[in-house]
Amino acid sequence: MRDAAQLAIDAPAPVAARAAAVLADLLASAGIVVRRTGSAVLAWPNPELPFSREAWESERPLEEDPLALAFRRLHGDPARGGWDAPVDAVRRRVAEWARMERLRVAPCWPGAATCAVALVHEALAPERPRGGLRGALGRRRTDDPLVAYRRVAEAERAVGATGALRSADLLTPDEQAQVHALGLDLATGANVLIASRPGFGRGSAFPTRGYDRAAERVDAWVELPLLGAEPDPGLAALLEQGGGAALSVPIARFDGEEGEAAARAYADDLERLRALGAWLTTPEGLAAHLYAG
Repeated sequence: MRDAAQLAIDAPAPVAARAAAVLADLLASAGIVVRRTGSAVLAWPNPELPFSREAWESERPLEEDPLALAFRRLHGDPARGGWDAPVDAVRRRVAEWARMERLRVAPCWPGAATCAVALVHEALAPERPRGGLRGALGRRRTDDPLVAYRRVAEAERAVGATGALRSADLLTPDEQAQVHALGLDLATGANVLIASRPGFGRGSAFPTRGYDRAAERVDAWVELPLLGAEPDPGLAALLEQGGGAALSVPIARFDGEEGEAAARAYADDLERLRALGAWLTTPEGLAAHLYAG
């Protein structure tokens, strides 16, 4: 079981709501769930995480108010750049604070995994044969229209993993049923938003909840960082820091003449990730584990 804690926030609105949302988010990545029924109460501000009203209203150094910096990075302008290191520094500070309060801070992933990687694929519309004489003449008799899906599913099955499929509406209902039967998860709901750019989004390797500034409340959806089609430098940080991220691997990579070789390389990559301690799951599985309840 993960630890549960309550938060006692002593700051004016709307800072209190924003700080509570950021703290709950950063604590979740350490396996600590914020609930009203939590036996421990974590009070903010405190000596480890001070409060500065000016820091919430303007650009200030990390030491002025680390939560203000984390909120600005996680929920501010995504074009700022320099996202991951500042927020990860705050995350470590929050984890240390929780540790000092005698709350358990340990990897929160199942099966003693040290990090988590959610596998997600962008769907590929199969090349369907045309009808009539033109279709008969141009039809490829030996090609399996779902061969790319079979290759990726086999690679994931070999390591006990399940990948999720985005844009499943590119497939007909019959094709969706066949792909699902292969083992791919089609349940990538609208409440999960994949970041639109390569690399770690929203400041770190961890999923984060959105924040509605107008209503001053946490959004229902969870945003997952996106790793690009090619190996991302952030993957090393993920493995080192014990975070969680989504690995985007387009189905199109496994199509065509080079698809079989790509599938073998993908299977090798998954085996290495698992050997390095990664929990291989779907985006929904990752977010549900971090934000249960």
